[in-house]
Amino acid sequence: MKLRHALFVADAKYKKQKKYAEDESDLDEDAVAEHEEQCKAREVEKAEKKFAKENEKLVDEGKPAQDKDVLSSRLSAIEDEFARLEKERGTRKATLKRDKPPEKLVEAIDRLEEKIKAFKLQMVDREAGKEVALGTSKINYLDPR
Repeated sequence: MKLRHALFVADAKYKKQKKYAEDESDLDEDAVAEHEEQCKAREVEKAEKKFAKENEKLVDEGKPAQDKDVLSSRLSAIEDEFARLEKERGTRKATLKRDKPPEKLVEAIDRLEEKIKAFKLQMVDREAGKEVALGTSKINYLDPR
C-alpha cells in the first residue's frame, strides 16, 4: 500500500491504471496501527540492546562508555520516524526514506504481489493438507490385535 501511494506521488499517471487504482489491502486502520506499535517496540528494544552492547565493547577496550544522550538521540529518531508514519497513515500520500524512480517502485510492487500470491497459495495448501491428513489417518489405521 505504501509503495503504491509513493508511486502515485512520484507519477500521477499510475492512478489511472486499473492495476494500481484499487485498494488491495484487507487490513483496517486499527490493524495497521497495532502493527506499527509492535514495530516501534521492536525498534526501541533493538536500539537499547545495541547501545548496551556497544558500551560493553567500549568498556572491554578500556574506553569510556557512551552517554545516555546517544541512546536518547537514537530513540528520538525512532519516535520521529513512527510519528511520520502515523501522520501519513490516513492521507494516502506516502514518502519513502530514499526517493526511487517510478520504474523501481513498479518492480517492488510486482515482487510484493508475487510474494503475497505465493503465501496465500501456501496457506490454502496447508489447510487442504490438514484435511487430507486427518481423513487418511483414520482410514489407514489397522488394529494390531
